[in-house]
Amino acid sequence: MRRFFALKPLILLTATALTAACGGGGGGGGSTDSGTGLNESSCDLQYSAATAAGAVGTDPRLADQWHLSNTGQFGGISGNDNRVFEAWNTTRGAQIQVAVVDDAVEVTHEDLVANVTAGKSYNYRSQRRGSSFPLPCSSSQSHGTAVAGLITARDNNAKGVAGVAPRANLVGFNALATSLDSDIADALNRELAIVDVYNNSWGSPDNGQLNPAESSFVRAIDNGIRNGRNGKGTIYTFPGGNGGCYGVNADTQACYSDNSNYDGYVNKLGLITTCAVDNMGKQPAYGERGANFLVCGSSSNNRAGITTTALLNDYRSNFSGTSASTPIVAGVAALMLAANPQLTWRDVQLILASTARKNDEFDAEWTTNFGLNFNPKYGFGTANAAAAVAAATSWTSVGGSESLKTCGPFVSNPNRPLPDPAPAITTIEDSITVTGCAISKIEFVEIRLTTDHTYNGDLRVNLSSPNGLISELADDRLCSPAGAGDSCGSYDDWPFGSVRHMGEPADGVWTMGVADAILIGDDQGTFKRWALTFYGS
Repeated sequence: MRRFFALKPLILLTATALTAACGGGGGGGGSTDSGTGLNESSCDLQYSAATAAGAVGTDPRLADQWHLSNTGQFGGISGNDNRVFEAWNTTRGAQIQVAVVDDAVEVTHEDLVANVTAGKSYNYRSQRRGSSFPLPCSSSQSHGTAVAGLITARDNNAKGVAGVAPRANLVGFNALATSLDSDIADALNRELAIVDVYNNSWGSPDNGQLNPAESSFVRAIDNGIRNGRNGKGTIYTFPGGNGGCYGVNADTQACYSDNSNYDGYVNKLGLITTCAVDNMGKQPAYGERGANFLVCGSSSNNRAGITTTALLNDYRSNFSGTSASTPIVAGVAALMLAANPQLTWRDVQLILASTARKNDEFDAEWTTNFGLNFNPKYGFGTANAAAAVAAATSWTSVGGSESLKTCGPFVSNPNRPLPDPAPAITTIEDSITVTGCAISKIEFVEIRLTTDHTYNGDLRVNLSSPNGLISELADDRLCSPAGAGDSCGSYDDWPFGSVRHMGEPADGVWTMGVADAILIGDDQGTFKRWALTFYGS
């Protein structure tokens, strides 16, 4: 049984702890949702009935939502936002259905209820068909409600805040309330016939370890992108992670950093993996690196958090991490689909990448290739709702999964030793020559690596394309505070994902470089095998 973690900077909430607050997991406690209100006997929070009717007027906390429009409030730099107000001149997301897969969602909240699709939410805690109130049972279960507000809080109702897509429809699936892999897989395909966007502000722990995804998860995502939205493909948004500094070296005071590619739930084909930028346009301290990052959403720093909905019809201004940046990008995707419902899942990713705003423009790691900017901290940049919606209205579709071309796997078995770094680090390189691949524009590359090194945390792994573009896949790290054992996990056909080569042709010489760096001495290993699979048009 796998535990799932709601992502917050340096704070991990286990599903076990969450369900314990509700009187246990599985079918814990009774739940009724008939009548004018609620009577969840296992909950220690009390809810009253809410109605969609209400006043009309400016949302009183709208000016605090700098991610929608940053005018320099809270000490930020004007313009470092997701350009949402401009997008609202075209659409506010009406008729698009968004699902929030999380710990719980207060679907009765005064600022959410007007957009909730009646009878389509699902309560995994009760395990009972027809229970459509996936409500929080304690104050610790506030995460999903904050996420939902960032996407679909109702605008112009004189209440609280507004979501990025404030007229989109909302359902909540509290699959994180149990610790069952089967519930996660079920939620990712639940109501597949009507859901356009599934937001998932959760992932594996940020600890530098390799955390593989369950096979049921992989099947659910593949089914969604193939069969969701009548074959156009469902949109799945996931967070890149908050492990930018998951531990500190006692001697050097340097941070040990996670990489988004160590999380098997966010390095897969078909996902929009999201990074974070703060109100200065910079990477927050918790930000990771990743060749799998597509675009960033806004999120917190030590000066300004994100303002959204909170439990019991309340609001908060301290939401944070890639938990917050991810629903902002989900909201942008909803706006794009409202502007052009014929977009496929591939179209959405290509538009987001090509219209992203180059934040932190003087950062030395930006490169521009094949018409796109890329940075391992920021992906293709910050999601730009206005530009993405404008592009969506006239976009010529590349098709969905049915027209996605695949080349590979191309396999090499170098079986070369990886020497300890004495007197200097030695990178062992091996190349694969790709010929005859019909993909002229890559959209995603899957890289699989097998080593038998005694401490895989020592290894730095990079992929170089025929055009010299580098995908940073892994860095050396210490995954156990005590440094005992190979706690980082095994590169045993480990899948890395990269969008970094978007727009490149597949043919040519691709080189994998693996080096043993010096975290743990006197260890040995072999670069045994690697493989490449390309997806694109």
